[in-house]
Amino acid sequence: MKRKTYTTLAAIHLGSEMLRLRIIEYRSLNRIKVIDQCDYPIRLGEEAFTNKSIPFPMVEEICQVLQGFKELMRDYGVDVYTAQATTAVREAGNKVFMLDQIKLRTGLDVTVAEMPMEIYTKYVAIRKTLRDNRITSEKGMMLMDISSGGLGVTMVQDEKIRFQENFHIGIIRIKESFNNYQRSSLHFNKALMQFLSSTMGPVRKALEGQAVKHLVLSGTETELLLKVMGIRNKNSMQRVTAEEFRQFFEKVRKLNLPQLLKTYHLTETEAELVLPMVLLYEKLLDLAPAAKEIIITKDTFLDGMILRWIIREKDENYTRMLEEEQMSLVHHVGEDYEYDYNHVTQVEKLALVIFDKIGKKYGLDEHCRLLLRAAAILHDIGKYVSMRSHSLYSYQLIMGTDLLGFTEEDKLIVAMASYYHAHNVMERDDKRVPELKSSLVPVVAKLSAIIRLADALDRSYMQKIQRCKVNLHNRELTIQVVSKGDLDLEEWTFASKVLMMEEVYGFKVKLERVESL
Repeated sequence: MKRKTYTTLAAIHLGSEMLRLRIIEYRSLNRIKVIDQCDYPIRLGEEAFTNKSIPFPMVEEICQVLQGFKELMRDYGVDVYTAQATTAVREAGNKVFMLDQIKLRTGLDVTVAEMPMEIYTKYVAIRKTLRDNRITSEKGMMLMDISSGGLGVTMVQDEKIRFQENFHIGIIRIKESFNNYQRSSLHFNKALMQFLSSTMGPVRKALEGQAVKHLVLSGTETELLLKVMGIRNKNSMQRVTAEEFRQFFEKVRKLNLPQLLKTYHLTETEAELVLPMVLLYEKLLDLAPAAKEIIITKDTFLDGMILRWIIREKDENYTRMLEEEQMSLVHHVGEDYEYDYNHVTQVEKLALVIFDKIGKKYGLDEHCRLLLRAAAILHDIGKYVSMRSHSLYSYQLIMGTDLLGFTEEDKLIVAMASYYHAHNVMERDDKRVPELKSSLVPVVAKLSAIIRLADALDRSYMQKIQRCKVNLHNRELTIQVVSKGDLDLEEWTFASKVLMMEEVYGFKVKLERVESL
């Protein structure tokens, strides 16, 4: 019997306006074949944003559609599946019961993507499309992803993420923020522009002086935008000049609802979305006044789901590249709080040497390695607020920041590891830091212990250690270091910090200075 050389994957996205299934066969990142897909319109966003709940009839409808999807998956002999929900389900007050009903009725496990992860998933797809079309970020690129309920703004330059912020102002959310009477008012355009200006203020300030060559737009309403602009393009992306965009804006903003319906042959539902969409895009264009070209991509959350799955399974080099982009944003956060770059990169380097020797053996995977890197980079940012209580403020600043591609639990682990590198993980000595749930204690303790030792090895902030090697033998961890300067301060600090490592990992730890490695 011939051995199967490909994997059959089903990806399901429960979005605010559409329930989607795509079934693919893949061998690698560059060998993907779509074998079937289904789109089922379902307007969850308006219910979730207005009533904060998805009603029972809609839950019933979702279960029936998913049951049909599952039968189709069975017919195609699907090997693996991934199913995720985004904004509407995320914000529904009854999401726990809804997901439980889906599990009981269909057997499908649906996870809910938090907003930074939702934006990041689409970001992965968009960046691949741009790379495939040889569009680089050398001269500045601003990615703006607009969904029904959210907006993600990401600034990329020289393949590094320089800025990232997420907002709860998607197209449908804007529409639902104003009632029918308000939307029909002669003053609606002006009020909506003021609403958007006030929301965009922090982004405008953060991006002052940033050079942006390309403005990249994506999201659920981009197809509607292309339709209204009269662009019929089946390619994955469309290029439009900024001047064409502005001329289009000037024309549309002068039209009322009946005129939009007649001029562009829209449904009433589409026409109600056009004005908020156009005004939001116009405000976004104002954030990048130097941009000469607008790129509109058709990449969706579902595309990103599929790519992230395949990249994780099949392409280690691409995984590393995405990780470095994530770390570039973490460094940007550190820069905002005036971190000591040389110190944190030394701590990160030393921490990874220790991790790579013991991590896998003690239950830490590659994702934990990523979290360790983030914690090492951000462990000192609280000094921007207070030297005396810097670990507390490091925790608070991290928790108050969106980190692209990190879940809320990921961010909590990073924040807690940053806090506990200076505290006993079994003692909560500040009530402003929440009690750590028992399931996270092991990973936080293991990462904190590593950062604590790595930080001790650069206690002088002078990067005296030039090389480092770690050996584990007979339950004794030996850290060998090479340094041309004196290490008295580092050795004394190290001796006072080893206890946590020994308690958490269950081995003795010693520092050994050597002439060469």
